[in-house]
Amino acid sequence: MKVHSEGAPGGGGEPGFLRRFVESRLIGNFDSEHFSEPWKKKFSHAPTWCDADMSLQQINRGKAHGNRIALYARAFFQLWLYRIGCFVQRWAWSTILLSMILYTLCLGGLQHVVIETDLVKLWVSEGGRLNEEMNYLSSVQNMAHRTKREAANAAGKPVKAESRRGPELPKENGLGGGFQVVIQTPSFEGENVLTKEALQRHTKLMQEIASYQVEMFDEKWTLSDICFKPPGPSFNSGPLAAIMSKLLDKIIPCIWITPVDCYWDGAKALGPDPPLNLGPEVSSFISSLPQGNVTWKNLNPTSVIKEVGQLFDLGPIGNFFERAGIDGAYLDRPCIDPLDDECPKSSPNYFDRCTALKKFNEWNLAKPMSDQIRLERKAIVKEEAKTDIAENILNDIFGKKRRKRQASENATKAPNGKKDEDYYAYEDDADYLDGIGNSTSTSKKEPIDTSCLEYGTSLLKWMRENPSRHGEFLTKEEMPKDPNYGDIMTGGCKGFGKKIMEWPEDLIIGGIEREDGKLKSAEALQSVFLVSSPYDVFARVQQDKSDTHPNLNKKQWSPYMAEQIIVAWQRNFTRKLYGHEANKAVEGTRVFHPLASTSIADMLEEFSQFNYMIIVIGYVLMVIYAAFTQGRFQGWWLAIQSNVALAVSGVILVTFSSICGLGFATHLGINFNAATTQVVPFLSLGLGIDDMFLLLHNYDEIINICKKNEIGILLKETGMSVMLTSINNILAFISGYVLPIPALRSFCSQTAILLLFNLIFLMFIFPAMIGIDLRRQRRGQRDMAYCSKGAKTIPKAESAINSKAALAETVTEEFERHAPWYTVNGFLKNIYIPALKKPIVKTIILGGTAAAVCFGLYGMYTSTLGLELADVLPEHTPPAAFLRAREKYFSFYPMFAVLKGKDIDIPNQQQIIEEYRAQLGASKFMIKADGNLQPYWMSMLRVWLKSLDVALEKDLAAGKFDLTNGNPVKVNGEKPTPEAMIAARLVCSFGDTYNCDGRLGKIKMVENEIIRPEAFYNYLTAWYNIDNMMYYVSQASFFPLPPGWEYNEKVAKVVPASSKLLYSQMPFYQNDLVDTPAIVKMIEEIRATCEEYTDRGLPNYPNGIAFTFWEQYLSLRLNLFMAIVIIAAAVFTVISILMFNPWAASLIMCIVIITTIELGGFMGLMGIKMNPISAVTLICAVGIGVEFTAHVELAFLTALGTVNERLESCLQHMFVPVYHGAISTFLGVVMLVFSEFDFVVKYFFSTMTVLVGLGVFNGLCVLPVILTLIGPDPELVPSDGTSRLSPPPPLREQQSGKDIFGESGVKRRNNKNKNSSDVEMSSRSRSDDNSNNTDNQ
Repeated sequence: MKVHSEGAPGGGGEPGFLRRFVESRLIGNFDSEHFSEPWKKKFSHAPTWCDADMSLQQINRGKAHGNRIALYARAFFQLWLYRIGCFVQRWAWSTILLSMILYTLCLGGLQHVVIETDLVKLWVSEGGRLNEEMNYLSSVQNMAHRTKREAANAAGKPVKAESRRGPELPKENGLGGGFQVVIQTPSFEGENVLTKEALQRHTKLMQEIASYQVEMFDEKWTLSDICFKPPGPSFNSGPLAAIMSKLLDKIIPCIWITPVDCYWDGAKALGPDPPLNLGPEVSSFISSLPQGNVTWKNLNPTSVIKEVGQLFDLGPIGNFFERAGIDGAYLDRPCIDPLDDECPKSSPNYFDRCTALKKFNEWNLAKPMSDQIRLERKAIVKEEAKTDIAENILNDIFGKKRRKRQASENATKAPNGKKDEDYYAYEDDADYLDGIGNSTSTSKKEPIDTSCLEYGTSLLKWMRENPSRHGEFLTKEEMPKDPNYGDIMTGGCKGFGKKIMEWPEDLIIGGIEREDGKLKSAEALQSVFLVSSPYDVFARVQQDKSDTHPNLNKKQWSPYMAEQIIVAWQRNFTRKLYGHEANKAVEGTRVFHPLASTSIADMLEEFSQFNYMIIVIGYVLMVIYAAFTQGRFQGWWLAIQSNVALAVSGVILVTFSSICGLGFATHLGINFNAATTQVVPFLSLGLGIDDMFLLLHNYDEIINICKKNEIGILLKETGMSVMLTSINNILAFISGYVLPIPALRSFCSQTAILLLFNLIFLMFIFPAMIGIDLRRQRRGQRDMAYCSKGAKTIPKAESAINSKAALAETVTEEFERHAPWYTVNGFLKNIYIPALKKPIVKTIILGGTAAAVCFGLYGMYTSTLGLELADVLPEHTPPAAFLRAREKYFSFYPMFAVLKGKDIDIPNQQQIIEEYRAQLGASKFMIKADGNLQPYWMSMLRVWLKSLDVALEKDLAAGKFDLTNGNPVKVNGEKPTPEAMIAARLVCSFGDTYNCDGRLGKIKMVENEIIRPEAFYNYLTAWYNIDNMMYYVSQASFFPLPPGWEYNEKVAKVVPASSKLLYSQMPFYQNDLVDTPAIVKMIEEIRATCEEYTDRGLPNYPNGIAFTFWEQYLSLRLNLFMAIVIIAAAVFTVISILMFNPWAASLIMCIVIITTIELGGFMGLMGIKMNPISAVTLICAVGIGVEFTAHVELAFLTALGTVNERLESCLQHMFVPVYHGAISTFLGVVMLVFSEFDFVVKYFFSTMTVLVGLGVFNGLCVLPVILTLIGPDPELVPSDGTSRLSPPPPLREQQSGKDIFGESGVKRRNNKNKNSSDVEMSSRSRSDDNSNNTDNQ
């Protein structure tokens, strides 16, 4: 395709002003008189490659016609490249020194390197709706604080700091967060974890975790110090209310989500640790409390509350226990092992050891003495234990004086009157047998069988060790009965609050097999426990009056110290489980897989460091290869023409350039990550060395055919190719920024910066180094042995030649490379080029390419989306093993539907909120318990208000309220229930008004399942304060929180209304999210529902790990398409500008697209999933593909002759440097195979290796064949129809006796003070400066 072509100068008429202006600047800068005959012969084969200026001179002389505009562009670039080359040749050392100083300044950024290890910050897409949603809560918080500050400033009042009330709900990001996770997998192939042994192993693990401790700040810290505990329920005022609050604060356990909660054994890890020991006085006063040590293993909280509630007014606590389903806590659940010596009597499968002992003794005594089994006797220790809390309880109830009086009376009366069993600690069987399972009994205790106490534990131990002998003394009905583990765990388990703590089956059990709807077997168990925020741990310890950490300096205590303790405990937790004995029992088999919020960050920080050993090995390989390709031997040592020192120093300086580029990237605030440290050093080296080989390849020729300004001529001829490929590579990686993944954006940005630094190095520093090497060769010194002289085979510098005649005689023959058959040049000349000219070879190549494209399209069609989180972690590390276990066994994810309350009228939109929740729940991915969704805050509020309505209605019917003010009235000495009194206050409260007239007894708080809108926020305040534990169970995360409020019987005033909720959320559980396509389908479905209701006036969005990490896949293909379109357009534009030949650019894009399709197909066929990492590789394939095509295309475009002659010319020019460039790129990425990260090996090493192979084949096989069939015409065609174009005459001959634009078309020079033979090629104003620059330096 010819953009503009001309024949004879007269054919087009007088040139216009613009053309005259352009040609006055671009034509006549180079004179053929200053070039040797070999160079002129080279020019005759490829005129536009060698000198576009002289080519234009020939066009203007009518000797040729061609693409004038392309040659204008080429002449412009060649002129400036020539000037750069001449400058760095003249000032070689100065250029290198100054460049090194500037580069070194960039190294300063390396001291501020930040290696990002937060997976959320690395792999969660930024920008767009996801970024807005993740920042929504902080934005409304900032808005609220700003509004509050402005209001305070307007009123002239100081802004009061808000004090946090209650703990902060832990956040879950799928990678730990506030949730710490441990997964138990089979200890051997095919193990069923729904067995006694496996469940006991999990229970023991939980107990171990609860006992893990770290020592910091002169104190020991355990899980109970840092775990998340919901606040206890509210009590009415009074001495016993304070006592119960203290007791509950001690006894409320850490929140565990665990499969052993199906059993009594789930209480073992809950503590408290150390146990509470209230002493015999408190136990005798509250008989439902266990004697001795009180833990969840023997506590029946409902019985205790009922007993105390008969003595004192505890407020609505009883109602809470009933709604929460606390009942007997763990005492009514089966024991995993009925032979556990702590299994309570109330357990469904309790084994009566005392009865069994009698039968055992009868059976055992009947044996001969020698055959009798001897049980170990356990000594019974009598001990009276009482803690500070017991003292506080009695003091609070009776006062200190009465306490002392009672103590005195007890001392003067029968001191030994109490029975022994009242003093036993819980560890003793006496406490155990009499303390648990009898929580409601107040009758006199039965006598205890001492023999059972002494030998019962030993009997159980013997029975556990000899299960086959039970039938020798027990009947079938009397034998211990193991529970049916599968039946019990079907549907999931429940925490200590059965109605509010339901653990879905899919959350805690993995690898399930069913039979008749029941669990038959499973392969994995998962337990989760929650860790509080640093501030909550700080506040808990700061407000602790019991002084559980006496050695802690409370004056220095701070949230930062609390955070250090949490992190230290988490690291200790993972470290101990990594090295757990169960993980060492079988080589290569891990049983326990922990994950804490520190696990992945610590591991990424460790493995994201630069692996200097691998980097050094990779660079040494590159040095060896570069030296091997540039070595020339003469006798025993390197010849003069050898360029080993130049190649080695080039590799070293490319390395230095890359390091400086990383420093500059750090100055720009670009953080490092695993992709940076593991990939960028090698990739930038491989791509940076490519063009170095091209310069060295042409340097060998230039030095043999040129006399002066060799570096200028080198850059003039080769610089265009270097710029073309480097700019396209840079643009390719810049286009990767379209993908909104921070880690990949950092990777692409850093790689683009490094390639830019390498380009600057190749255009300035390396040519200067070549200039220095040129002086060595001119002096006849051997390579890397500067004291040794060798035989000269190159021309002397011009200054050493006395006459032009001598110069002409010096260089007269055309340069021809030495090409033995075993070298790449020999293979090219003797085998490859002749074969490529044959039609059968062309047919095979095109047929193979067509087949490869078909397979590529099929592979791309069959490719699936996905990137397992385990892939972005180092292989064989415990966190990666955890993620693989979770991906294999647990397809369960939590989700929240967030209401953006700023634009929602929640009280009046309750119905649409319910519809929204129901439609979300209709998704097949949502888990439902018995067909019902998990309750959320509004449903819990509604249930609570309805229970208050019922209590109020009952007491109103009994006349227990004054209908005018809502105050309670005693009827027959009875007051209204606490629930009814709270309900009366709420009914009378609406907005800022308190008015009972016409409301009390007339209205209900909930009618037709709708909470009264005008008082909605008043009710919300009461629920949050009275039913606070339910708020935490609901996971509502209100902002702003409702104000504090406490019921006061004596003061009748409005319950303050909460501020409008700007943020609230509803929890859901999702399942069957087994892979990325399923997750993407779920996201699309849920997003569609959210968008539908947003359009209906209910702004909302989904939140959860699935939406956080997999949202990117919704737009991945679009982003990939846009990025490829952008880079393709950029490549096409750059090539079109530099070559100014759209058809040539189109052919290059055709080859690049073929390469991209083939690479995408390979990835699909090899199971490499489509994800942001593979998308970056495909994007880069467009830019890197140009590396293998642009050189060949440009050489073909600038060559003259027949198609086969042009083919041979372009391959002789470019085959070797392209081949060496491909090898160097491969050597750059080959070290990636040693990376610890699987995603580096799979997505970078594998794909880059294939890309290099495809690039070489398509660039050196397919493209040449296509060029011979439909390739572009030469940029320049001789007018005489021959295949050669001689250089134009010297400028002085063209100008003598001619007009300004005569036959030659070259502007006449005014050289009044200069001889016409001294026209300077590089600049009109510096003819004398550069004529002898080689020797002057």
